[in-house]
Amino acid sequence: MADDSAGNLRTQQATISLPEDRQERAEELVRALLSVYLDKTSPHVIAPGSDVRDVFLVDPGVAVIDMNSAFGDGHRSGVLVEDLTVASLVETLSQNISGIQRVKILINGKERDTLAGHADLSIFYDVNSVNQMMNQMASSQ
Repeated sequence: MADDSAGNLRTQQATISLPEDRQERAEELVRALLSVYLDKTSPHVIAPGSDVRDVFLVDPGVAVIDMNSAFGDGHRSGVLVEDLTVASLVETLSQNISGIQRVKILINGKERDTLAGHADLSIFYDVNSVNQMMNQMASSQ
């Protein structure tokens, strides 16, 4: 869970019904994360109407998250808020779906240069690198 005021991610437990299928499970995890961010009292608010279109689990160890245009077009601009969004998506999937090592984010089925001007969406995010970045951010607080 991204927290803008703290400038890092924090673990948050949630009880949600998850399907047996890994791909459907991944979609529901992302959707649950987004539902928290869509609440006006969220520590990391995202654009209204933001939703996941699909999550593809491609072996070996690759997840592709396809978000809708409301998510990409309405996201707040800024290095920290964009990095926190990307990192929370990567961490949510990698911590809850075994074997995910890299994550790619698409907007409306298409690759995009950045989320809102800063976070690079043209790349695959390495889970270990994202973990290290978040650990460094947390230790510098």
